[in-house]
Amino acid sequence: MSVHVIVGDDDFLIDETARRVVGDGVGLELIDSMTATNEDLQLADLRRADESFSTPPFLDPKKVTWWRNVHFLPGGRSSEGVKDALTKFSEKIAALAPTMPPNQHFILSGPRLLKTSTFAKNLSAVAEMAYFGGGKPWEQRQNAVARAAELAAAEGLAFTAGVAEKFVAVVGTDSRSLMSEVKKMRTYLGPKAKKIEAKDVDAVTSPGAKDEPEIWAVTDAIGRRDAAAAIAALEPFALMNGFAVFMSGVIEKFFRQLVDLKRGGIPEDMNPFVAKKNSAFLAKWSLLELRAARARFIALREKVVSGTVAGDVLVVTELLRAVRRAGKR
Repeated sequence: MSVHVIVGDDDFLIDETARRVVGDGVGLELIDSMTATNEDLQLADLRRADESFSTPPFLDPKKVTWWRNVHFLPGGRSSEGVKDALTKFSEKIAALAPTMPPNQHFILSGPRLLKTSTFAKNLSAVAEMAYFGGGKPWEQRQNAVARAAELAAAEGLAFTAGVAEKFVAVVGTDSRSLMSEVKKMRTYLGPKAKKIEAKDVDAVTSPGAKDEPEIWAVTDAIGRRDAAAAIAALEPFALMNGFAVFMSGVIEKFFRQLVDLKRGGIPEDMNPFVAKKNSAFLAKWSLLELRAARARFIALREKVVSGTVAGDVLVVTELLRAVRRAGKR
């Protein structure tokens, strides 16, 4: 197909997909809408894209129009005027795409596109559609684990069992960050190394540029009953608005899931990898301890939601109270 639509917030995957069409860059016309923040600028970029799409390569060997960073597609934020203009443009593409010469391509990329919109339906009939990202958080994480393994293989490396998951938990799911950290790992290990082990991740791996503080670092430390690590993992969240409400809810849910696992069930909202990981914590907890900890965080959450207490300090206090072992102060 000569029309390509690439949607997602992973700029590395979008660029990689687009560059397979762009090739060596001969005949490339680039229209970047990153700074198109109002209706006038968005309509101006649309007119430029339309003009380029409507102009065949004539005697040139190749022509590729790449309209990128279009953040105002259906599903994003745009005015009614922009929405109407986009719909009309999609109708034009749908009508003319079958007659495009083989040496002409049109690429459209942006962070989001509503699949049920008229715009998307018009293009899906004539375009190669690629969607990256989206899905449930655990699905995004599983995809990132597979991607990390592929990137490592390209460097002649392989993760030992369970280490790819650890690597993604540190770096995040952004593909560009994963690639950068894999390359850094290759440099650290040297040219003869074949395996990436857990100690290597601990030694050199850093959070990705797009990654937010990793909430799993908090719950994993609680599961291990590692008070120092749990407090350290809380620090990146400490200045966020609604810290006590958010964190008391996260910790209460974690204890609820451990209670279910301790009783022999797997919570419906827990993916198999997380269930397996969290099951390893159960030996450190009795069912009574888990139930008591959950009850205290339920009570704490009710207090902070109602505004009867300023719960930031109490979150830390209850966390320390939960993870300490019986008989220890």
